[in-house]
Amino acid sequence: MTEWKRMRDIRELRWAMASRIAVLTPVQALLTGEPGIVEGAAALLKAVVTRNPKAMVRLYNTGVFYFALVYAGSNLYSIANLFAMTHGHQAFHGGEEAAVSSSLPLAKRSVLGGILPESLLYVLERSGPYAFAAAMISDSDTPEIIWTHKMRAERLIDQVLQHLGDFPQKLSQHCHSLYEYAPMPPVTYPELQDEMWCHRYYLRNLCDEIRFPGWPIVEHVEFLQSLLAMWREELTRRPMDLSEEEACKILEIPLDDDGGIGDDADGKHNNDLEEDGSIKGKLIGRVDEEKLKRQYRKLAMKFHPDKNPEGREKFVAVQKAYERLQATLQGLQGPQLWRLLLLLKGQCILYRRYGDVLQPFKYAGYPMLLNSVTVDKDDSNFLSAERAPLLVAASELTWLTCVSSALNGEELVRDGGVPLLATLLSRCMCVVQPSTPSTEPSAMIVTNVMQTFACVSQFPSARSEMLHCAGFVEDVVHCTELEFASAAVDASLQTIALLTASSELQDSLLKAGVLWYLLPLLLQYDSTAEENAAAETHGVGSNVQIAKNTHALLAARALARLAGYCGDEISTPYNPTAANSLKALLTPKLSDMLNDDLSKELLTNLISNLESPEIIWNSATRAELLKFVDKQKSCQCPDGSYDMQDAQLFKYKSLSKEIQVGSVYLRVYNEQPDFEISQPESFCAALLQFLWKLVEDRKKMLESNIHEVLEEPLSNKEAVLDISKSLETIDDMNEEDCTRQEEVVVESADEPASVKDDNLVNKLTIGLTSLQNLLTSNPGLAVMFSAKEQLIPLFECFIDTSASSGEVPQLCLNVLSRLTTYAPCVEAMVADRESLLLLLQLLHCAPSCRPGALHVLYALASTSELGWAAAKHGGVVYILQLVLPVQEEIPLQQRAAAASLLGKLVGQPMHGPRVAIALARFFPDGLVSAIRDGPGEAVVTALEQTSETPELVWTPAMAASLGAQIATMASDLYREQMKGRVVDWDLPEHASGQEMKDEPQVGGVYVRLFLKDPKFPLRNPKRFLEGLLDQYVSAVAATHYTKEMQPADPELPLLLSAALVSLLRVHPALADHVGYLGYVPKLVAAMAYEGRRETMASEDVKAANHCQPGEFWEPEYGESNLGSQTSQERVRLSCLRVLHQLAASTTCAEAMATASTGTPQVVPLLMKAIGWQGGSVMALETLKRVVVAGNRARDALVAQGLKIGLVDVLLGLLDWRAGGRHGLCMQMKWNESEASVGRVLAVEVLHAFATEGAHCAKVRNILNASDVWSAYKDQKHDLFLPSNAQSAAAGVAGLIESSSARLTYALTAPTPQPALGRLPTSRTTQADARDEASTE
Repeated sequence: MTEWKRMRDIRELRWAMASRIAVLTPVQALLTGEPGIVEGAAALLKAVVTRNPKAMVRLYNTGVFYFALVYAGSNLYSIANLFAMTHGHQAFHGGEEAAVSSSLPLAKRSVLGGILPESLLYVLERSGPYAFAAAMISDSDTPEIIWTHKMRAERLIDQVLQHLGDFPQKLSQHCHSLYEYAPMPPVTYPELQDEMWCHRYYLRNLCDEIRFPGWPIVEHVEFLQSLLAMWREELTRRPMDLSEEEACKILEIPLDDDGGIGDDADGKHNNDLEEDGSIKGKLIGRVDEEKLKRQYRKLAMKFHPDKNPEGREKFVAVQKAYERLQATLQGLQGPQLWRLLLLLKGQCILYRRYGDVLQPFKYAGYPMLLNSVTVDKDDSNFLSAERAPLLVAASELTWLTCVSSALNGEELVRDGGVPLLATLLSRCMCVVQPSTPSTEPSAMIVTNVMQTFACVSQFPSARSEMLHCAGFVEDVVHCTELEFASAAVDASLQTIALLTASSELQDSLLKAGVLWYLLPLLLQYDSTAEENAAAETHGVGSNVQIAKNTHALLAARALARLAGYCGDEISTPYNPTAANSLKALLTPKLSDMLNDDLSKELLTNLISNLESPEIIWNSATRAELLKFVDKQKSCQCPDGSYDMQDAQLFKYKSLSKEIQVGSVYLRVYNEQPDFEISQPESFCAALLQFLWKLVEDRKKMLESNIHEVLEEPLSNKEAVLDISKSLETIDDMNEEDCTRQEEVVVESADEPASVKDDNLVNKLTIGLTSLQNLLTSNPGLAVMFSAKEQLIPLFECFIDTSASSGEVPQLCLNVLSRLTTYAPCVEAMVADRESLLLLLQLLHCAPSCRPGALHVLYALASTSELGWAAAKHGGVVYILQLVLPVQEEIPLQQRAAAASLLGKLVGQPMHGPRVAIALARFFPDGLVSAIRDGPGEAVVTALEQTSETPELVWTPAMAASLGAQIATMASDLYREQMKGRVVDWDLPEHASGQEMKDEPQVGGVYVRLFLKDPKFPLRNPKRFLEGLLDQYVSAVAATHYTKEMQPADPELPLLLSAALVSLLRVHPALADHVGYLGYVPKLVAAMAYEGRRETMASEDVKAANHCQPGEFWEPEYGESNLGSQTSQERVRLSCLRVLHQLAASTTCAEAMATASTGTPQVVPLLMKAIGWQGGSVMALETLKRVVVAGNRARDALVAQGLKIGLVDVLLGLLDWRAGGRHGLCMQMKWNESEASVGRVLAVEVLHAFATEGAHCAKVRNILNASDVWSAYKDQKHDLFLPSNAQSAAAGVAGLIESSSARLTYALTAPTPQPALGRLPTSRTTQADARDEASTE
């Protein structure tokens, strides 16, 4: 309760002190000047007005603000706190509502307005009392504060004291004196006379970028809004309606008659003077400013609403009169140019520094800005000293706003700014000269306008308006001549680059001669200049060369866009006139650098001396270009435009002798073949077209010469040459014409024609060399020749292979050889049959072309088309002519290449056999195989040597004879083909030179020579084996004919079988191949057939395979004494010998067991063969081999043996009781050696039959029941064999004749038992068996 009472008392005290009498005491204490008293009084006043609105709004009546301002001390913080709380809440305008109005400017709302500079008011309002106190006692001259001690002491304090008058003295004399408030006239500060405050900056200081460079600006948008608002206010400022005379009357200022206007009651004359630009009125020319302030102070005190409520209207009139006269004194009647200039410069600084910040905001001052840059056509004073700076600033602001945001550029175009700026540019270009300094106002205006156009030219709407501005394009082009205004040149070049987006503007630029202005700029580039100074190129003292480098780069970009080469941000249409002119003036490669965006490289090349395959540029070409440009610049059409026809046809005289194809100089390229062409595909296409034209011209020239010569009488013809080579590939001459003119062609004696031909040949040579180099460095370009039509020019070059053609044919072949690495090109080459024949004919008619032709043909040899041409149209003959030369000395390398070509042709899948057949008509099979297998050097060596091997019989005499025949055949064939007809070549039956025609030859191997040396390393033993088998089966079948049917040679099967056995012994692995080929059943059938053909003397002859089990065939007594073996017997023994050798192969053994229905079985056949004289041992050993454990079909063989009783027969062979020790031998016609070997083999066969299998139990039962087997089964039967039996390569069958030792039996003789049966005897004799064994 006590605390509440205390607070209530304080509030009542505050309200009590708020009365005028109570407040005046601390207020007037401020005039004491004592720091302590001043601080206490200010603090007390602040406390009094706190939460006391009535006292707050009336505080100004006490004069507290005046008293505080005259305080000269530095302890202003308390006063600043008081000011901060109260200065904006005073109702000094009359009425409490005026004190709280926030719509008025700060200077109008604050009671301190007009007394303190606006910058201090802004500090007090925004930064607070502490900053205000510091600013009041500081010396500052910046864009934000202008305040000094002098301004405070001599202006502020002095004028406030003048306003207070003698009140301080009265107060010191009478402490109860009261201050009567009177409004104070604004304090004038000379330091701020030409200054302009906007938002929070003094514009003149802010625009002084020498004193305050880069002064930071905050609140950018608010600042811009304030600038625009003040600009709009300044433009709409009009002279006050109140005249000076009326203002003087209101202020009660007496006017004497010396003014000369005192009697003139009408103010019209004075207003006219003011509108004409008068700075001070004549009426107050001698009125003192101090007198004006005293009078205003007097009347303001008299009519102030606080003292005189009825004097409000009079008080307002006094204020207006004072403002009218004050404005006249300060020259502020109407818009002031210097104020407009500051406002424009302030905006320029804002956009120049903070354009990115303002980028999202559209500029709202274009109507006022465009009005500032508008110049009438009749206005000749637009560049006066007063107006020129305003135009410079306005044009610069126009540029900066467009740079800041694209929205501004579009707004400028919509507001009609393009025509206005174009007019301003046109007016200034009439004044500006190429030597005008960049600091001249006209040059600055041109620079700003061009920079503006460089920004807005990106908009189609702007370009559309520019197109309709008369003289605009010419002005833009002429701006490139302002060498001292580098920024204007840069902007004009950028504008030109953007204008090229329109085809109409492109044409306008060309008519304006833009090429003649831009090309010299390219040659001013210097690559050695320092590029780090590029940022200073637009300022005073900048590096001139850097500026020129920038101009050159921009000019290169403009030219590229003018021709339509590049479209970076805005695409440009292709302009053929500009493109062709640039290609002619800069040469193709340099102009292509514009297209490739290689501006710096282009400019460096333009100032250098170069000689490369794509660029030849030196001082001569530069001088020639500049001379032509100067000449064209001075040659204008009557309408002032330029004609570009001469530019497109321009040729450099210094390059007149160079052959240029595409963008490549062929001479230099041939000297520098490793140079990397920038556009190889385009160059290749152009080069091919160039060669095509040359070939066509030469072909027409040859035709013309031929017809001229044929029309002359024969006596006048100077020379007669072979026409065939010149007419063989002329497409437009029919076959009849070629036939009629097949004899001769006469060279024209006309010298110009020969010179023309030499020129064509020279160009062809250069072009083909370039094409060769191009394909060498760029193999992938072969794809461009994948069509047959693209190869025609190359093959057309073969129309003349005479000496007059020089190196043309060889170069064509070199090119074709490089194209053969690409499969589609190979297909295109072989698609034309005549082209293949032409290549083959070159081997015969053009010795110098043979290496290249062989290389190309070898690459084509894998195609069926060339194989057909070689076999069907005689290509083999042309190739063989090189392999077997007669008189001409052909290098070994060419002969080897020809032999390799033949080998590849033979290996061609489709027509290779046909080629092989053709070669077989000339060479033995051994040489044909050698050609097939290669290499070519080995073939040539074989042809030059004497050979007699199983595969080849060849002598030098045979080679010479065959070479002569081939040369004759080649000449005859070439003669027929030159008649224009495609001749089908007929294969000869057999060429002479082949000897040993009757010698048996199988698979390219002479059989008898092979038997002499079976271990000879054959090239293809498998092929030899197949041939032997095929011919052997055929030869055996041929022996079946009767004598009336002319039987074949009976010795041939024996010879072939001996070769088969020898081959299989040397190459055992080939036996499996026989089984796979299916020859085993054929051999078994042949052997069975020969066995059936045997004619027996006895009527009870039975086939072994028809015997019942337990029985065997037995010849009659005395039949064994017949004569020697018959041919059938020898043939059947040869079959047995072959089967015996094949039985060593498991594959063949299995094939013998798998007999189909109707096919003889092998076991009965072998059992029968046991009885053949000379074949028993082989039959037994064959049985042993076929029933080995590894044979998967042995069960079938065992079954066959059980079926025919083979086990009993073999046991019978082992029974020593059948006729005694020598009785069996006599019955079988065996000698002791054969008997021993026979028993061993019989025991081994029985052991094999008893091995585990499907029928082993049955066999074992038969064997266990036999006492003969019990005597043999546990014995070491190798004891029956001689010592060399285990190492004989042919097995035990080969020991029949090699061993003559008398063998003893290891078993004792058991008791005699009846014979089991008789073995069949053979009609063969021992002598015949010996002969056949020796034949093996």
